[in-house]
Amino acid sequence: MPVFESSRKVQLFGSSLALTLPAMFVKANEVEKGSVMKVYYGLEGVLVACDVDEPDVLRKCLVEIIDKLENRVQKKRVG
Repeated sequence: MPVFESSRKVQLFGSSLALTLPAMFVKANEVEKGSVMKVYYGLEGVLVACDVDEPDVLRKCLVEIIDKLENRVQKKRVG
């Protein structure tokens, strides 16, 4: 599973703030208007949005992402 990165600008939506989802994520996960997503966040500025219901599956996916991010950090240190 590759890990993608993109920037998103926070937008005003009514009286709330909103972020858009990347098109590739939307297509790959078949997200449609009205889809319900789980949102996990910490006060450290990390937010995860997913449609995975099983905690073990979510954990596995997050560990894969963390491992790939760690590889990127290591490559930047070497290069």
